[in-house]
Amino acid sequence: MTFKKFIPVSLMVAAFAALYIWVAPYLKISSLWVPFISWPLYFIAGAKPSRLHKEIFALAGGAIFGFLTIFVSGALTPMLGSYALAATVFIVAFLIVMLELTDWFELAPAYFFAFAGYFAYVFGGFAGTMASSTDYAMAMVPFFLLLMLGLGLGYITALLRKKILEKEGVYGQDQKTVFDKENNQ
Repeated sequence: MTFKKFIPVSLMVAAFAALYIWVAPYLKISSLWVPFISWPLYFIAGAKPSRLHKEIFALAGGAIFGFLTIFVSGALTPMLGSYALAATVFIVAFLIVMLELTDWFELAPAYFFAFAGYFAYVFGGFAGTMASSTDYAMAMVPFFLLLMLGLGLGYITALLRKKILEKEGVYGQDQKTVFDKENNQ
């Protein structure tokens, strides 16, 4: 892969990112950053449509673990005091890492991306005022939809990348970048 042949791919991704940032406010998307969590995840996970279901499970699971951390640590605070959050995060992190041993739920990095992103989303004020556990639970819906938008952007840009490179006469293994080669070892 040469720099010259890869420039159109970079320009295409940059154009998609800029277009999204320009259009999103018109669509009332105030959390512009959320799809940028899952868009690159599509590539980190191998840019294979056959892995999409695993990415979706992991991103949903990360948001659910985020909500459960808030809920469980709140319930444990009367017993554990200031240790409640640390104890809850310990349990969640342990469970997420153990999921690496399963077939459908093994994308631990995606769980952690969504887990951290969910906290940024709710505590950064992007989900509005959080007054009850119902508010935190309901915040998972728009957060998850924005994550799915990012996966969609990843899928589309991967397809276009392949088509652009094929149009330039670059096929198969020759389409791989240094990242792709290291990621598949």
